[in-house]
Amino acid sequence: MMSEDTPSSSKRSLQFSTELPSPQSTTSENISPIKSLNPYQNKWTIKGRVTHKRSIKSYSTTTKNGHVFSFDIVDTEGCEIRVTCFDEIAQLHSDRVEVGSHYVISKGSIKEANTRYNKLNNHLEIILSDASILKHCSHEEVPNQQHSPFIPISEVFQLTNNTLVDIIGVVLHVGDIIPIHRKDGTQTQKQVVRINDLSRSTIDVNLWGLISKERGLELKNMLTSDSVLILALGNARVGYFNGKVFNIIAAATLHINPPFPKAEPLN
Repeated sequence: MMSEDTPSSSKRSLQFSTELPSPQSTTSENISPIKSLNPYQNKWTIKGRVTHKRSIKSYSTTTKNGHVFSFDIVDTEGCEIRVTCFDEIAQLHSDRVEVGSHYVISKGSIKEANTRYNKLNNHLEIILSDASILKHCSHEEVPNQQHSPFIPISEVFQLTNNTLVDIIGVVLHVGDIIPIHRKDGTQTQKQVVRINDLSRSTIDVNLWGLISKERGLELKNMLTSDSVLILALGNARVGYFNGKVFNIIAAATLHINPPFPKAEPLN
């Protein structure tokens, strides 16, 4: 991972806290939706769940050598953004940021994302400096599946691509994990899960990356039994590949046989 952005040196102390932020700093009035961010903002605060982090790596330019670390965060509206740290800030946060934990972030620089390395559905990214604040906080799961309005699969076919929805259905088939080669030369994994629901519609769910390795294998093993297997998905992204599909990446949530009221009629 490379970037044209390099951090400036400063003697200000690095700011990281594992304490809960004060109530004044975490009220809904003070939290900005990720989708509202723009490069011209000076004052903003976002709050979300870390969906993916990358190992700290070294980089080299014609003027310096250093380290870079990044992670992705999603808010309650399902909007994602990448957060990148360099050098001392990268070394500070790389071991402390945890996937699945929630953080409040402020006082970073908002810049155009380098789409060569950043494949998120967001043209912006956040660069943390030694003046930035990154605070661990408590939060309910995003989204709260028990109260989410699951939509029928039959309605998905009318939605535009990249729409985020919550869906629930019965698992009919779980395919094998297959390697996928990206255009940038990197490789990921994909696994196709087929589901249907009470609308009598069927759709394929593509599990990507670590989700296919971790949850996809679990689904495949559970499907061998005679019992009905129910899958609930939050922040499933509508896509198209020989018809409408769902793409499940780290920003999504996945529940197997959830104890939700809407799961009962599917049994």
